[in-house]
Amino acid sequence: MISDNKPENGNGEDAAEEKLEKIEEVRRSKAQIGDEKGVAGVEIVEEMEQSFIDYAMSVIVDRALPAVEDGLKPVHRRLLYAMHMLGLDSSKATMKCARIVGEAMGKFHPHGNLALYDALVRMAQDFSLRYPLVHGQGNFGCFTADTKVKLTDGRNLTFLELIDEWNNGKKNYTFTAEDDGRIGIAEIKHPRKTKENAELVLVKLDNGEEIKCTPNHLFLLKNLSYAEAKDLKAGDSLMPVYLRKSTKNDDHYAIDYGMVYQPISDTWSYVHHLADKFNLDEGVYTIKTGRVRHHKDFNKLNNNPDNILRMQWKDHWKLHALLASHKHATDESYRNKLAEGRKVFWSKQENIDKTSKRLFQRNLANWQNPDYRKKMSQFLSAVNLKYWKEHSELKERYGKMASATLKRLWKDPQYRKLFNEKIVATNKKRTTNLTGKRKFLNVCRELFVRHLNLNKENFDKTNREVYVYGKSTSWDLGIHKYFAGNTELISAEINGNHKVVFVKPLFERQDVYDLTVDKTHNFALAAGIFVHNSLDGDSPAADRYTEAKLSKIAQELLADIDKETVKMLPNYDNSTEEPATLPAALPNLLMNGATGIAVGMATNMPPHNLTEVCDAIIACINKPGISIDELSEIVTGPDFPTGGTVSGEGIKEMYRTGKGKLIIRGAVKQEEHKGRTHIVITEIPYMVNKADLVTSIAKLATEKKLPDVSDLRDESSKGKVRIVIELKKDAGPKFTINKLYTLTRLQDSFDANMLALTEGKPRVLNLKEIVEAYVNYRKRIVINRSTFELKKAEDRLEIVVGLLIALKKIDEIVEFIKKSANAQDAHDGLMKKFDLTTRQAKAVLEIKLQQLTKLEDSKLKEEEKELKETIAHLKKLLGNVEEILSLIKKEVQELKKKYGDERRTQVLKRVAEISEKDLIEKKDVVIMLSETSYIKRVDVKTYREQKRGGQGVTGSDLKEEDFVRLMVTCSTHDYLLFFTTRGRVFWLKANDVPVAERQGRGKALANVLDMRDEKIAYLMALKDFEKDYLMFATKLGIVKKLPLKDVSKPRNAGVRVINLPADNSDVVIDVRRVEDGQEVMLCTSKGQAIRFNADEVRPMGRASYGVKGAELGKGDEIVSMESLPKDGKTTMLTIAEKGFGKRSDLEEYRKTSRGAKGVINLAVSDKTGRVVSSLSVNNKDSIIATTVKGMVIRVSMKDLRVMGRATQGVHVVRLKEGDRVADVVKVPEAEVEQVIEKVEEKKE
Repeated sequence: MISDNKPENGNGEDAAEEKLEKIEEVRRSKAQIGDEKGVAGVEIVEEMEQSFIDYAMSVIVDRALPAVEDGLKPVHRRLLYAMHMLGLDSSKATMKCARIVGEAMGKFHPHGNLALYDALVRMAQDFSLRYPLVHGQGNFGCFTADTKVKLTDGRNLTFLELIDEWNNGKKNYTFTAEDDGRIGIAEIKHPRKTKENAELVLVKLDNGEEIKCTPNHLFLLKNLSYAEAKDLKAGDSLMPVYLRKSTKNDDHYAIDYGMVYQPISDTWSYVHHLADKFNLDEGVYTIKTGRVRHHKDFNKLNNNPDNILRMQWKDHWKLHALLASHKHATDESYRNKLAEGRKVFWSKQENIDKTSKRLFQRNLANWQNPDYRKKMSQFLSAVNLKYWKEHSELKERYGKMASATLKRLWKDPQYRKLFNEKIVATNKKRTTNLTGKRKFLNVCRELFVRHLNLNKENFDKTNREVYVYGKSTSWDLGIHKYFAGNTELISAEINGNHKVVFVKPLFERQDVYDLTVDKTHNFALAAGIFVHNSLDGDSPAADRYTEAKLSKIAQELLADIDKETVKMLPNYDNSTEEPATLPAALPNLLMNGATGIAVGMATNMPPHNLTEVCDAIIACINKPGISIDELSEIVTGPDFPTGGTVSGEGIKEMYRTGKGKLIIRGAVKQEEHKGRTHIVITEIPYMVNKADLVTSIAKLATEKKLPDVSDLRDESSKGKVRIVIELKKDAGPKFTINKLYTLTRLQDSFDANMLALTEGKPRVLNLKEIVEAYVNYRKRIVINRSTFELKKAEDRLEIVVGLLIALKKIDEIVEFIKKSANAQDAHDGLMKKFDLTTRQAKAVLEIKLQQLTKLEDSKLKEEEKELKETIAHLKKLLGNVEEILSLIKKEVQELKKKYGDERRTQVLKRVAEISEKDLIEKKDVVIMLSETSYIKRVDVKTYREQKRGGQGVTGSDLKEEDFVRLMVTCSTHDYLLFFTTRGRVFWLKANDVPVAERQGRGKALANVLDMRDEKIAYLMALKDFEKDYLMFATKLGIVKKLPLKDVSKPRNAGVRVINLPADNSDVVIDVRRVEDGQEVMLCTSKGQAIRFNADEVRPMGRASYGVKGAELGKGDEIVSMESLPKDGKTTMLTIAEKGFGKRSDLEEYRKTSRGAKGVINLAVSDKTGRVVSSLSVNNKDSIIATTVKGMVIRVSMKDLRVMGRATQGVHVVRLKEGDRVADVVKVPEAEVEQVIEKVEEKKE
């Protein structure tokens, strides 16, 4: 049966497969979603995976990277398109940024508003984009120079005064309004001029104050919103700042302290409490420091936070007690004031009566039961209050009865006289006369209604009008009795705020100023209101305060977008469409650069000069095979909006490969003022925050890392950078500039990565690929635009031709239409009878009678001609690629002419690497090491040159048992090698040796080197380690030669260079640098000298001990070793302990072999003392000799004659009693000449 079912054609498998397909089709048909047809069911897991991947890729790539076509990321593209849809072109008024963000977010960007607003702000910042795409405003309002700011120390200072104090380093503080309306304290930062010759308006307040500011400055309203000055209206309530002194009604123990009004809560706060809160928030101290807030200068009205500190109760009480006691004992005027105060107090009968009454009441209380009185007082009060509450009708009834009784009694003259006396007496006893105060405020309130100033003249005039049949309290009495002479308190009680009287434009221009307040960004004016500050390095103001519109250049990106030039995509909810890219007539990717970070990739493309980019595009069109190197000759390098310089080393690489590292620097110039050099920073690197840069420089100066800086000022104004760094007198600018480049972001790196989306895929592009991508994209745009315009022209030509036919046969057509039954019959008949198209027939039916004139006929013919020419041109354009490229070139040339400008960033072929030496001023110094291991560095010019036998100057203020043992002259760029007596060597840069005065002791060597329980045998200065050898000499006459390169790698713990005996029987005495074939001379303490060639000592490793260098006699030892010049033309200077010395020609010292006894160097005796050292010198050299008592003498060798080898010599150093020579060093001849020149200049 199975075989019978097989098909005869042998295609059983195909039939089975076809059957399975039909079954699957049925299954899919049944698996419909809802009642819809044609929607196949799918595996939910597969669909979720694919959907997630698609969405993830769009997030990590599409949203994060710019498109090569228009150089924009989606967020920027959507914002620009939203502004285009809102009609915000450059010729229109700006619109609130919140409205723009809302439009983009609602239609195209279903995410948070912060990303949109940040992107919008960046497109408006001229320091972020080379060619800003958005014109923004609303953040840079300012005031005239004479505007005063209210300070917490009680002063009101103008902006010019604030700038002066800021430059002198004084901190000032002002009042500020928090987000919730609470008044607090903030530090004033960077008061500065922001704009020159600015437009102004005048704001008049109801307290008579007038404020001159720019029209866009923001004023804080009572409702905590901001309004620009030009938008203020009469009657607008502004956030006020009212101040007064505290009274005993506030706190019996805190009288005459400063208080500020809190408008939101309608309360008064102590200002020193706010200053204390500022200190706590800033971490100046903690609550545990104490519970009492104390004014450092004892001035209750100076409430600067730096004048407030916390103390414990006991310490505070002691401080004031000591102060009062001290003043009472030493200050006669203080005692007289106390005595006068007591006298005045007791001279008033009311004070005597009050005191007597108080004592009487106190005595009564002593005779009564206090518990009972307290209990009954509370009980009776509670009963009366409860009864009065439960019977509120009694108040009205008793009130009417009392009024009727008083009116009746008041008619009696005797009663009136009696009670008039009682009322007067009662009022005199009252602290405040409420009736008088109420009348006084009624008059003042009328002054506010009439927008009149609060003064005596206006008050008296209005008083007579308000109280025609009487009068209120007089001005003088009311203002002093009720408001302590402060008119601001009247405004606080009546209005609770200040109000705008009017705003008017001023037909004058002035320079304007502003300041920075962190966090709250508002401050108090002396006029009694709060205003917003301009921002310096802060985040932008909220989007409800700022406005924007498209810049003129941004319109070139959107040009022709309505001509079907770009692909339109549905938005996130399919309610509208958005462009996939903008038409982008501008080469925006190169022009403005781009940044973006995706997963595993990032783009960081620098901006360029539009003129150069346009030239490169034209060159690429003219010569398609142009090389990248040829293009890079046209586009010379990035052009940053902040200027500065950029090095050329990484530019070529970036253009060739799409990646490269650029070095960017700010621009610096030097100015001379009163003998001091000023370093002025006029341009800063791209994306470097100016405020942060100034802060970092100030910190480095404070930490002594910029030791030559004496002052720092930020004199920048809007759009102009000027940071002034004042140097100390005679300080050179080169080294400070180098340190600024190295230690701050005045020099920064830019890691370029020219990554962009090309046809939706991320690619790293070189310069030519970006230019070609722009040209190809513009070709598509031109084709799409021309196709759209061609269709539009052909459609219009069809209509025009139809109208011309109708005008020729107008009578027939009119007659035909009149006879037609309806419009449809007329339409169909026109098509058949007059051979018109559907669109032509419709146009004829809609024609107006005025179009039947001859004038309209000629216009149509002229239009027909123009349309035919346009169509021919467009067809030619679309049919010829060369024509399209020619049009692109023309448009690019127009863009260059319209928007091209000069470069801002200078391109350098190479920015030299700043080595460590460039950060150190090169000068000659003396390094001095004492017997007790104190080291210091002193300028070599400090020591004046002496004649032979001079006593010198004090070189070191050492302890009696200490003395200078080693000295070396070197450059601050040299390396110092410290050789220990135990055969180890330590490294140190000469500049790292602590600087000290000539008489200074210096710093302990243990705090400079990581050295323990070792003594320095020799100190050597080296410039390099490339060649030559080190020759070691030990106390016992052992010598060793070590290649210099073996000590070229420093270690903190030092390196062992000679393996001395473990029993400490031998130590290193001297070390010299020698060349091949150079001779050395060993000198002993008993006056022997051994001269031999260094080649007799073979080079050894660091682990060896050495070989015998001299045969020493009993009790003798090596004291020095000298490397001799190869030509042999020198003299040997030998100095003994007691100041004797002599020079002898080297020729008198015969050459011996290594290990010999040598020849006599100096005839040693008790008169001379033992030999200290021998040196190789000539007439141009000088020596510096130091004694055990710290004396230093400098002697020129030309003053010391050459004598025989075996003599005792002459007095070289005249010593005081008990002193002896400790060490001798040679000063190179070049240094001697510099010192002599310096001395001669001083003498002149």
